[in-house]
Amino acid sequence: MKRMKKIMALMLAAIMMMAMSVTAFAAEGATGTHTLTVNVKSTSPAQDLKGQTINLYKLFDVTESKSGETTNYAYTVNNTYKAALASVLNISETSKDEEFAKAVADKTATIQQFANDFTAKALTDNLGVTKTSGKIAESNTSYEFTGLDAGYYLVYVTGGKEIQSSLVTVDATTNTVNLKTEAPSITKTADKETAEIGQVVTYTVTGTIPDTTGYAEYVYKIHDELSAGLDFVNDANGTALGTGATTVKVTVAFKDATDASTAPAEATLDSTNNKKMSLDLSAWVKANQTNKGKEFTVTYYAKVNKDAVVTNNNKASLEYGNNPDDTTTTTPSEAKTNTYPLDINKTKTGSDEKLAGAKFSLYTSVEDAKNGENAIKVSGSNGNYVVDPASTTTEFESVKSIEGKGYNLHINGLEAKDYWLVETQAPEGFNKLTAPIKVTITKTGDAEWTVSKDGTVEDDKIIDVENSTGSLLPSTGGRGAIVFAVIAALLVFGVAVSFIRDKRKEA
Repeated sequence: MKRMKKIMALMLAAIMMMAMSVTAFAAEGATGTHTLTVNVKSTSPAQDLKGQTINLYKLFDVTESKSGETTNYAYTVNNTYKAALASVLNISETSKDEEFAKAVADKTATIQQFANDFTAKALTDNLGVTKTSGKIAESNTSYEFTGLDAGYYLVYVTGGKEIQSSLVTVDATTNTVNLKTEAPSITKTADKETAEIGQVVTYTVTGTIPDTTGYAEYVYKIHDELSAGLDFVNDANGTALGTGATTVKVTVAFKDATDASTAPAEATLDSTNNKKMSLDLSAWVKANQTNKGKEFTVTYYAKVNKDAVVTNNNKASLEYGNNPDDTTTTTPSEAKTNTYPLDINKTKTGSDEKLAGAKFSLYTSVEDAKNGENAIKVSGSNGNYVVDPASTTTEFESVKSIEGKGYNLHINGLEAKDYWLVETQAPEGFNKLTAPIKVTITKTGDAEWTVSKDGTVEDDKIIDVENSTGSLLPSTGGRGAIVFAVIAALLVFGVAVSFIRDKRKEA
């Protein structure tokens, strides 16, 4: 009988070794203190531990003994977590240590679910942790705990997108556990990569309902900041915010057919800067735990204004955490909408002489260019203009020079596409161009672009436009006629003199 009990104990120890250990056990005893290295392995998207907190719960103490080539393990329940373990394992709290160990060993096929269930119970009951990393300040993909007693530990990263705890037996000089947890994050996209001044850009932020199980409070706020070249508007038509507005309209929707009508419909504008807004979804995500893990989108709008530059950065970040006084803010997700200039160098043919007084209009189709219809509206003066849909002016005029520039006419606020440039008036004394010039702006990078003239790339991004001038052509009644009359009179006079001379010889 004693022999049979010994065999059963050995079999139970073997089961515990397989079911409860993530890393290899030590060959020697479990006395002293040990080290545990926690790695985060999520790569989609890439994660690190900055701003995260790792908590350890020691569920069992572990002791070892060797019998020849065999290592024996004994697990003793940690009284701090005994009641919670009994509840999750659905056994009596008065059960013996080996019964607790066997109940965990029996969870081999569902060990991850057991880990997650215990974490949820510990959070709900506000159980204290055995050891914590505190909020991690540095961007690293691993964290090292030292001075740990031998034991069977549950490892949990707080505030994750979902509970995904890990289990590890610490009983060697070095142990490692790889976390599959993923921190909450958002991504931001724009419906346009480039845009003209006056156009509306639609922004979409995508997030996921986090698992807030066990948290009395949970913060989930989206913050957005526009660059100087963008203004918040209330819809895709560009409806402006009212004077003194404190909010901007947003639309929250699940990516599937789930109803999201209880979500906020407005974000709050910063009281001192109306290019900043915050959307507080804290209560909404807490109330939507039946939809945890589901993706949702937040849609809002901005109009490109006259201050637009080549790269208009638009940043959105997520503030989250289960402690309102100690939240984590993600690295901003940027959506870049570029706006480009068109620079023209108006010169005299065959020289570097810049010409003032040349007037142009710009069109988005060759048909409009030929017909003189639907020219782009602009505002400005002294060779510097911007696209301005509210203007009534469609012409822009070159100047003699713009200090420090290699051009003498500048138009800002164009998107990347084809345009047709038409000279509507040549400088005085010069011939007007007879055909439109095709100008193509092409985005090649975040802050890189090319400018082509009739299919040829201009390396300096400046469109050179030459005007020619010629000699004066003759006209009737002018100086040309007088010259011919004088010549004719001289010929007549010559003939008369010759005739008189011949008559005198005959006499």
